[in-house]
Amino acid sequence: MKYVNQLEHPHMMYKAGKPLDYDFYLRFKKAADASKFMANLKITPDMEPVKLGTGVSNVAAGGCGLCCAVMAADRLTPNSTFTLEDALDLAYASGGNAAAGTDYGPFAPAFAEKMNYEWKGTNDFDELDEWLAAGGVAVCEVDGDRNDGHIGVFTHGWHFMLVLYKRPDGRYAILDPSLTPTKYDEEGRKGLVEVDGKMIYASREVLGDAVGLFDPGFYLFRRK
Repeated sequence: MKYVNQLEHPHMMYKAGKPLDYDFYLRFKKAADASKFMANLKITPDMEPVKLGTGVSNVAAGGCGLCCAVMAADRLTPNSTFTLEDALDLAYASGGNAAAGTDYGPFAPAFAEKMNYEWKGTNDFDELDEWLAAGGVAVCEVDGDRNDGHIGVFTHGWHFMLVLYKRPDGRYAILDPSLTPTKYDEEGRKGLVEVDGKMIYASREVLGDAVGLFDPGFYLFRRK
């Protein structure tokens, strides 16, 4: 199983798409309103679009969604040749390069079409379990630090990870494309996630809380 860590690609540029505007905010309203990193932005219907950062980033900073696509392709397609460069090109072609990362709204259907996969967005864990049991995978979108003091378990901002299967004990096997040796030893995270090499395992409760502010929280993919 291929593992791709975004932090190993600081020299691969990833140009941001259109700046954050009110329509984008409405799509992610629950997560945005709770988010600590967006707390200083003045969100109004007549707001001027906000450019996050310089408008030019790199895969190390914002390429988690791209890495998940490469790993998903490796899991679903034997001898996959889908590369990080391919994912980058697809993000640009589909308009999935967001203000500060990847927008799976346009990216997911474009990825599914390119790879000949079925796909579906969901927040239903029963549906997630069904697709995983049938050999599918899920790219999950998780939130991070919140205004109420909550420390993000998987990230301090927003993040994508790849869910592979569910263990008999109910924990989900996940590939985190920003894993470091000490990431899950941080205060507020320690003990909530099991780390075993490049794989992490999280309970339904922990994962459900992290995806709960996004709709969908899971982008499901499987071979046709």
